[in-house]
Amino acid sequence: MSVLAIFQYEVFLAVVDNGSFTKAGEKLGLSQSGVSHNISTLEMELGMVLLHRNRNGISLTDAGVRVISHIRQIVRHANLLEQEAALIKGIEIGSIKIGSFPSFSAKIFPRIISTYVKMYPHIQIELYEGGYDDIKNWLTSGTIDIGFLPLPANGFETIHLFTDRLALLVHRDHRLSTQKQVHIESLHNEPFIMPKGGCDTLIKDFLKKSNVQPTVLFEVIDNNTIISMVQEKLGITIISEMILSEKMSNTKVIPLEHDLVREIGMGLKSIKQASPAVKRFIEITRGYFKETARI
Repeated sequence: MSVLAIFQYEVFLAVVDNGSFTKAGEKLGLSQSGVSHNISTLEMELGMVLLHRNRNGISLTDAGVRVISHIRQIVRHANLLEQEAALIKGIEIGSIKIGSFPSFSAKIFPRIISTYVKMYPHIQIELYEGGYDDIKNWLTSGTIDIGFLPLPANGFETIHLFTDRLALLVHRDHRLSTQKQVHIESLHNEPFIMPKGGCDTLIKDFLKKSNVQPTVLFEVIDNNTIISMVQEKLGITIISEMILSEKMSNTKVIPLEHDLVREIGMGLKSIKQASPAVKRFIEITRGYFKETARI
């Protein structure tokens, strides 16, 4: 298979993953017409139409749906071959696509990446950010190489990294703010801001098992928005201690009587078959958490 054919596959995946020819071109350094030409050439060589093009954007044809997983595998193995060849010659090159949920991306991911890019400046990194289900779907489809997610994660090989504790966040004037520890029953009927797209499943299960029903006023994805809403006395919330800052004004963090934790780790299809770039990333990430555990 020629290098040109593989590049056309990469253009096709960029269009699908970014949702448009324009965004794919920006990512690859091509004009929109250049992207269109590569897609048309690929479709002509394969003898099938892969993409629907309309005013609402692009979508896969039935043929595109059937072949995209094979194209991802071809591109993945081509990149793996390139990285192995470079490794043999003592050169570190390649790329890595990483999935992460927002709270991890905000607080921990930059520190790990900072170390990684210093050690391997020629390895390209692409971050995909979403909820837990997004990350699992991206891993399954091959869109990402590795992802941070709560454990257990059935269907993937996983590496445990740390335990993240959840706590109650209230305004400093709230009636519970003087408590050293809060009973979950105290949250019944309380105005509540429910995190969304992250640890909400864990929180909802915890509340349900405790037979406690707070009054959910808002469901919010962004953690900074949740904190701001608590600061404005719009409600209380249960939130990951990982994202909390000592500089938060007008708030009080209170431990829950019964520990509510989530185990965070990395997931991927196969550690053994991972590319050199991914294996280096795993080593650095493990090292980071060992170091922070000592501190």
